[in-house]
Amino acid sequence: MPETLTPAYVRAELERRAFAELKAALAASPSRLGKLWPKLAPLERAACWRLLPSGAVAAAAKSLSAAARWEAYQASSVDCLAPYLEDAPLGARKHFRAPTRREAALLRAGIR
Repeated sequence: MPETLTPAYVRAELERRAFAELKAALAASPSRLGKLWPKLAPLERAACWRLLPSGAVAAAAKSLSAAARWEAYQASSVDCLAPYLEDAPLGARKHFRAPTRREAALLRAGIR
């Protein structure tokens, strides 16, 4: 796992379908997502957001701008990640989480 998350690392892990590894990296540095967000493509952003463990969501949300929170809120459906899941190994979907009601409320609160 890299010391710091970079856009190149995120892209490489998503391309390899290494969801567990990327999830661990995001869990270790959730507040780094705010700096990565503008450098990632929309699908990469959605994947990173859905890979965050529940304990990392608050720190990651605080690092996002209001516009980024809105985009994260819109990525609430795991189905939006279909391009990554199509060629992924069986069971890959288990790495991605749908938001809880509390997490959705946290994002909505930061949008206003």
